[in-house]
Amino acid sequence: MKQLRRFELLRRFQKEDGAMNIVSILIMGIGMVFLAVGFIMFPIVTTATDALLAYVNAGNASIMAANFTGFTAIVGITPLLILLGFVSASVFSMYLGVKLSKGGGGGKLDLGGLLLLGLSMVFVAIGLIILPVALDGIALVWDGGGDHEGLNVAYVGLEPILLITPLLILISFVSSAVLSGFFGFKQLTGKAAEA
Repeated sequence: MKQLRRFELLRRFQKEDGAMNIVSILIMGIGMVFLAVGFIMFPIVTTATDALLAYVNAGNASIMAANFTGFTAIVGITPLLILLGFVSASVFSMYLGVKLSKGGGGGKLDLGGLLLLGLSMVFVAIGLIILPVALDGIALVWDGGGDHEGLNVAYVGLEPILLITPLLILISFVSSAVLSGFFGFKQLTGKAAEA
């Protein structure tokens, strides 16, 4: 029995040939980049969300961020979601890199997966840039074109849709960031598993 265990250990050590999986190193490097970018973007995100929470329309001061349905709650939790997203992406990619490096062997670089990972960061930035512009446009329509008479009553059902639109815009950009990051990781790790 002991000889069988020794033989098994020897066989395992003989399989180790020192080969390194380049994809595992790349994925671990991406994990470090995610962590760095997350902490670089966090102050920018909190500044942008502070500006969104303090939004007051220039043409009509009675139109504020609190007037839009569910907007302040989602804007308030967005910095936490973004920070947790970057930290979890970093931890997940480091874990995957270590797991792939234990397998050894070669790997294939997938540019599409890397582009999807980068695109996830771009979605967050674009969402925070577009949102103030969208708020101004929605406030202009809701205000009645700047004449302070409000929305035309002939537009049936438009007001509730206008009030929830900023929330939908923010959720769509955050979910797009999450989905593109997920599929980027899935594509990278799928190619690594095939190698």
